[in-house]
Amino acid sequence: MKPKIILFITCWGLFSLLNLQAQKVAVFKEFGQPGSINIGNGCIYIQEKTTVFIYNLEDYKFVNKFGKEGEGPGELKINPFGAPLVVVPFNNKVYISSLAKLTIFSKTGEYLNEYRVNSSDTYFPFGEKYICFSTTPKEENSEKIVLAFFLADENLKKMKVIYKSDFELNQNSKIEFPITPFDPYIDEDKLYIIAGIQGFAIDVFDQNGEKMYRIKRDYKRLKIPSSYKDKTRQWFQRDPNFKLIYEILKSRISFKDYYPPIHSMIVNNGKIYVMTNKIEKDQRECIVMDLKGNEIKRSYLPIPEQYGLDFNVYFTIRDNYFYKLEENINDENWELYRIKI
Repeated sequence: MKPKIILFITCWGLFSLLNLQAQKVAVFKEFGQPGSINIGNGCIYIQEKTTVFIYNLEDYKFVNKFGKEGEGPGELKINPFGAPLVVVPFNNKVYISSLAKLTIFSKTGEYLNEYRVNSSDTYFPFGEKYICFSTTPKEENSEKIVLAFFLADENLKKMKVIYKSDFELNQNSKIEFPITPFDPYIDEDKLYIIAGIQGFAIDVFDQNGEKMYRIKRDYKRLKIPSSYKDKTRQWFQRDPNFKLIYEILKSRISFKDYYPPIHSMIVNNGKIYVMTNKIEKDQRECIVMDLKGNEIKRSYLPIPEQYGLDFNVYFTIRDNYFYKLEENINDENWELYRIKI
């Protein structure tokens, strides 16, 4: 639905309008601490550690759960110092990248196949091929290692580097916060990558890994407040996996002067949804564009600030609806809210 009337309202009025549109559509009692939410195959997939919970997208009813920790066929393992499992619903299957393997399940969780891969590799299906998130030398013959995206064939063999980030993984490299985004998003037959080191930029690739075009926009830089720095340090001091090594790690933590223009991105149904780092009243700016980067509208969505290496993602966008998981501490369950963008 596209609004036909343009309303000139204040930011506070906009926040109130969006809050009124937020609708609680489901209450989930099957999991306790989710790590991500994904939508595809007509289902909602919610990941908690090595288990994935499936719900029907139409009525939000529980369908099944699958996945357990281990080394055997169909079993999954998490890197305690890395991101949560990567769960990708695609073409009536579910692809899960866990530590040193890619495992493929049916849309309802039946084990189909798996591939052993390097522990540093994460794979995303891309048509008949794959995108591999891995490491590569920063430059030819360089000892510096950075994170990068590769195009891989149907057997997971890496064919070429598509994009290199500025995130170095060398032993003494600084970890500069906020981390410059370089997220990939696959929609239909194209790959979209946030080219964060280029500012507000999104590179678009075809299925052969050839860059088709770049979306580039001017965007006013936002200065990072001291509160962000304090809360980032606190995150490392409190996180169960990092607090024991914080005294060793703290000398490597540094901060940018300004936020990157883009916080995150989702591409779906002919639109690009770009979340920026502009936050007002706990609402984050979302710029909705067509696939060529022409702006359609701007909204504000309830996406909070993140600190440290918190990779948990409690929101997604599908068919112009914003979905978000929120914990109800009093009732000890999780609720799903939906907002029409």
